[in-house]
Amino acid sequence: MQRNSSKDRILITGGAGFIGGHLARALAAHGAEVTVLDDLRVPPMIPPEGTGKFLEKPVLELEERDLSDVRLVYHLASHKSVPRSFKQPLDYLDNVDSGRHLLALCTGVGVPKVVVGSTCEVYGEADVVPTPETSPLSPRSPYAASKVGLEMVARAHQRASGVPEVGVVRFFNVYGPGERPDALVPRLCANLLTRNELPVEGDGEQRRDFTYITDVVDKLIALADRTLAPVVNFGSGQSFSVNDVVRILQKNSPDAKVTPKQSRPNEIMEFRANTALQTWQIGPGPDSVDIEKGIRLTLAWWESRDLDDIRQRIFQEEGAD
Repeated sequence: MQRNSSKDRILITGGAGFIGGHLARALAAHGAEVTVLDDLRVPPMIPPEGTGKFLEKPVLELEERDLSDVRLVYHLASHKSVPRSFKQPLDYLDNVDSGRHLLALCTGVGVPKVVVGSTCEVYGEADVVPTPETSPLSPRSPYAASKVGLEMVARAHQRASGVPEVGVVRFFNVYGPGERPDALVPRLCANLLTRNELPVEGDGEQRRDFTYITDVVDKLIALADRTLAPVVNFGSGQSFSVNDVVRILQKNSPDAKVTPKQSRPNEIMEFRANTALQTWQIGPGPDSVDIEKGIRLTLAWWESRDLDDIRQRIFQEEGAD
């Protein structure tokens, strides 16, 4: 990883969160100087320790002095719950405002490079699957709309001259240890361990492009020394149904009860990434973690936790949604 003596620090916004926390720990293990920024409004599943300097404040309170020695920013801070965004849509304007504030500061102090985290949700019900980066944006939730807004802010900076170099990464259903149970895989794992049930929304045939967290972290780190594409999908290029995930978990607990739940509003039937640009930019990389192994690893992490803590997490998520 190349270094610049005057700007040698990496800043990760949302660095106590799921993706940000894993990225921070991996970069620190590589010997990078890391600053984690997080307001801790959502208690992290894994404490933000062993990742270097920690700033507890929201992105909107960042100041130029916080970025004076930063060579690379991973902007991962976000309101991210799709169901919650329908109930509290105005809260999600923060995703746009935070990105605008951060990129303005980075421009002011000359941060060389910024990677902006977005989502496959911006595609909505895509007309082409697997979906390339050139597909139209058709968000179907306030959360997805806020990410489109964030991308438009990033695009404006891409068209401007000078620094920073800005690239947008659209994540496709990243999962693994440390993800909160408001997402599919951890919700299934948590309910399996505490209630011996597997809640399935709708018919369970909705399909997602699941990517294990270590694969995503490796790709994010690889971007540090590469020219950024304006937008790139981060996915596996494969999709699996909710029922496929349930069947994998049933191998561990054959007597678990499948519990039907109401479908989500504006449910998308399939997300699957076209990964041609990702492969061109980063290369094939090491062998990825297949879905069966990834779910086993995720379940094992949940099994290592205190059952009362898991029940509390589920209670918090169900109350919020």
